Amino acid sequence: MSLTSPKVDFRTPRRKSCERCGEQIPPGKLQTALVLDSSRVDPADFARYGQRLVHACGDDHMAQLVEQARRDWVDEQWWFGLLCQASRSAERESLSELARRARLSAGQLDAALEWNARTADPLDCLPGGQPC
Repeated sequence: MSLTSPKVDFRTPRRKSCERCGEQIPPGKLQTALVLDSSRVDPADFARYGQRLVHACGDDHMAQLVEQARRDWVDEQWWFGLLCQASRSAERESLSELARRARLSAGQLDAALEWNARTADPLDCLPGGQPC
């Protein structure tokens, strides 16, 4: 039995699109940055907690993406994400114990739960099963 490799064309790299205008970015013009994102709580990538990678076609569009990310940051969303992450490994803990595990104050816990309740599609339970 012989294994064959799929044919790969290394001459045509996949080009990125600008996240501001949607245009494909020409070779040599790609700008990449980590911006704030309160929805990013990734258990596999602690280095990028609260950040995401963006691509732009130039200085102006990158500046606009960075500014938009700053405006879109929501503390309560971030805290709720940390609470959800903490609940994944602590199914039998109470909300106050989860808040302590996530390093949230009682006020931050309350604000996070209120934020969830106000969203268009609120969670009834955290990933660990705790009621919201």
